[in-house]
Amino acid sequence: MNRKSFPHRILLFINIYSIDVVAGALFMGAFASRVLGVEASCSWYVVLATSVWVMYTADHLMDALKGKGYITIKRHIIHYHHRKVIIAVWVTAGLTAVLTALYKLDVQVIRAGIALGLVVGLYLTILYFNSHKRAWLLQKELFIAVVYVTGIWLAPVIWHEGRISTSAILVMANMMLLAWAEGILVSWYERNEDVLNGHTSFTTLFGGKAARGFVFILLIAVIIIALVSWNIYPQRILKAAFLIQFLMAFVLSFIIMFPSFFRKDFRYRYIGEITFWLPGLILWS
Repeated sequence: MNRKSFPHRILLFINIYSIDVVAGALFMGAFASRVLGVEASCSWYVVLATSVWVMYTADHLMDALKGKGYITIKRHIIHYHHRKVIIAVWVTAGLTAVLTALYKLDVQVIRAGIALGLVVGLYLTILYFNSHKRAWLLQKELFIAVVYVTGIWLAPVIWHEGRISTSAILVMANMMLLAWAEGILVSWYERNEDVLNGHTSFTTLFGGKAARGFVFILLIAVIIIALVSWNIYPQRILKAAFLIQFLMAFVLSFIIMFPSFFRKDFRYRYIGEITFWLPGLILWS
């Protein structure tokens, strides 16, 4: 095995099993806690990590099971062939999240988490059985972005004393825009595979040109909000937060601008997900 293949295999494993997404969620959780000025317990991070993994893995399993033996996307092929083991781990992770939440988290957070979980379950059910009827109403990348950011910020918002400031709302909104942009970016790179496998995405619905243009619109909006807010709000933690979001938008812009480089070895996926590790830089602010 050559030197390049081993790191690539490691990155592939981490990405296929959504470990990079989980790491990003943990960094985002720390980011949210610092911005809102709350202390998050280790138990909450356990619930956050397992919940995010359960949600993403459920989506991959559904796509794999729908395609059965006719899928061509490597992630779905692996999830289909190893579905029994993955489902067993998935159930264990789900139970871990539920039991940890019940025994370690406060009632308000549990109730809010259950409500969000029911919304996700309902959406996935509708998506599974009704994915080809008015698919634009079930815009997958937008829903995942909203749920992803909402799920991460849910507990810190509940723990926060007093009214949530406009600056914090802008930080949250920017994160949703970044997550949405990254989701559409991936769908743009994988449009041929999605068409071949019968999957619905922003790009298959509206076309490659519209998807690429919309990613730029979202990222420009993030950059404008980040730069204006950086100049308006004097608090050090907020300046750090908006600077990090500017860097995230900058990285995602590079990925969409240079497809020939980032398409090789699925770099767009690896670097796109690792972009959401950047919020962890706030721990040094």
